[in-house]
Amino acid sequence: MNALWRLVGARRHERERGQTLVEFSLALIPFLFLLMGTLDLGRGIYTNNGVAQAAREIARAASVHQCVGPCTSATWSAEIREAVNTQKALVPGLADSGVTIDCVTIGGAPVVVDGDNPICPPEDYIRVTTSVSFRLVTPLLPIPNPFTVSSTSHIEVQIP
Repeated sequence: MNALWRLVGARRHERERGQTLVEFSLALIPFLFLLMGTLDLGRGIYTNNGVAQAAREIARAASVHQCVGPCTSATWSAEIREAVNTQKALVPGLADSGVTIDCVTIGGAPVVVDGDNPICPPEDYIRVTTSVSFRLVTPLLPIPNPFTVSSTSHIEVQIP
């Protein structure tokens, strides 16, 4: 009789091991989605803060050391170039093509910067827009992937 109980107990233990494996596999999938979603959220917040900080830092440099003529990556001053390169090292995916610098009025209307007016006049604003393409790691989220994270900073040009 004792051997029979051991045999029944052994079979029950084998079934419980199989049940535990099935339960673990069912619980693992939602856990991994939560973990990956949390990592994506952290990366997204880091990228958003980095893009905003990059726009502010480049705007500070551009308001003091302006481009001569229309501001493109070819006409950036050495100080603007240094600020852009520093931010490119800090923000993953930031490139020269993701940085636009232009001169605007307080209302946001563009100011023409050309040969007659080579720099942004005092009391107008330097507007810097930075943008980065951000790709989620988590699959199956109802969010377009990749999407653009961008930020704009305005800083007034001071009277020299």
